[in-house]
Formats: sequence, C-alpha cells, structure tokens
Amino acid sequence: MACENEARSYDTRAMIEKTVLKATAAAAGLLFVCAGCSRPGPYKEPPTRAEHIEADSKASAKLNEKEYLMRKATVGSRSERLEAIDVIDRSTDPDFLPFLLERLRKEDDRFLTVRIMQALARPDGFQDVRAVEPIREIAAKDQGRVGVEAVIALYNLGDDSQIPRLIRMLSWYEQFPEYASIAHRALKRIYEVDLPPSVRSWNNYFKTHRLAPYQSLRWYAAFRPPLPPTVAGTTKIEPHPHGKPKLPMEDVRVRRSVVSIYEFWKPDEP
Repeated sequence: MACENEARSYDTRAMIEKTVLKATAAAAGLLFVCAGCSRPGPYKEPPTRAEHIEADSKASAKLNEKEYLMRKATVGSRSERLEAIDVIDRSTDPDFLPFLLERLRKEDDRFLTVRIMQALARPDGFQDVRAVEPIREIAAKDQGRVGVEAVIALYNLGDDSQIPRLIRMLSWYEQFPEYASIAHRALKRIYEVDLPPSVRSWNNYFKTHRLAPYQSLRWYAAFRPPLPPTVAGTTKIEPHPHGKPKLPMEDVRVRRSVVSIYEFWKPDEP
C-alpha cells in the first residue's frame, strides 16, 4: 500500500514537472517569436525648442518684445513668470493665445496655472473657445483650489456645466470644512448673490439661472458638454451677462416709479 502511494505521488510530481516545462517552453517560444517579429521603429528626433527658450542671456538681448515675454513666462523665476503673464493678459494679443494654451498644459506650478486660466477667461481678455477643453480637464482632475478656479474660469467663458461640482463640495462641511468654505465663496463670486451654504438652495438657483436654457435638458449626459457659442466666423466666445441677472426694463420702470397710498385714496377736490 505504501509503495502504491509513493508511486502515485511520483507520477503526480512528474506530470506537474512536465506541465511546467511545457508552459515555460511555450512562453519562451512566444517571446522569441515576438522578439523576432517586432522591429524597432525609425529614430525620431526630439522636438526642437523655441529659439526664445534656447537663447542664452546674451542672445536674449536680440529677442523682440513678444519673444522676450514668452521667454520670461517660461524660464524665469515665479515672480518673473507671473509678471510676464500679467503683461500678456493686459495686452490681449491673439498671437499669445497658442503660447498660453501650451503653458496651461505643461505648467506644474499651481499659482501660475491659476493665473493663466484667469488670463484666458477674463471678460475683457482673450475669451477664446479653444481654452474651454483644457480648463475642463483641470476642473475634472483637481478637486482643490486649482479646480475651483477652473470652474470659475469656465463660467467666465460661458460654460457652467461644472458648477454642480462646487455645489456638491458644500456637503463636505463636516469632513473638509475648508473646501466647503472655498466652494461657497466661489459660488457667491460667480453669481454675485448671497445665499446660505445650502446644497438645495444653490441647486435651485443654478437650475433657474443657466447660461444656455437648452443645457438644462442634459441631453448630452452621455457625451461631452457642448462648447459655448462663438461669434460667427471666429473662435471668440459670444459675450454673456456676468453675475446677478438684471431685471427686464419694464419691471425696472415700474419699480422706479414711486406710488404712494395717498395717490390711491386722494380725496376729491372741493
């Protein structure tokens, strides 16, 4: 009986070893075949950097004003880059727009990222529809201060599809009270109304004050939200009202006219 058990265990061990050897051989053959079939692709040269970035300190004296600003906004210190972006923002030169979009994707400094978004979304600034998609990516990935600033920038660009993210942050007042406070200040800054930090209040206000009425249907729920409307033939975003909506002129005329009770109950002249 003991001999039979020993023979069975030996056979089982031999079968396991054969299976392992076959699997190893198959894997080695597969690697050999794949290694023989795959060929290294042609070598690609790395993209050349712009001249205003590669230039040394002596050669930078020959740069024009635009190239010098782009150099300072790329390789300078934080204060120099902030100052250069501020000058680019105030210039509103459309030639700087591709540069700002590139810096928005590559910038790793949070302060500079916020400043670039503010420059792209300022009501009297660039206001270009091409800035909507990269700022949406930042708003979707970042749940901190940069994400909040991205939602504000999107609203200034005519896209309020990310406002519910701020409203949901109001419910974090127990776990993350600082984030709930930041979201509440951002909502008051966007709509210029003083509502309490209540999710229900802000949801109702958001649904009744959409920038585009068709967006309230949420027909695009399975797709990306539509881009804001632009001026015909350009990428410039159509101007839209900011802050608290104004009353219609008819209502304003009625409110401006002062009517007293005495005029209704004025006694008859003798």
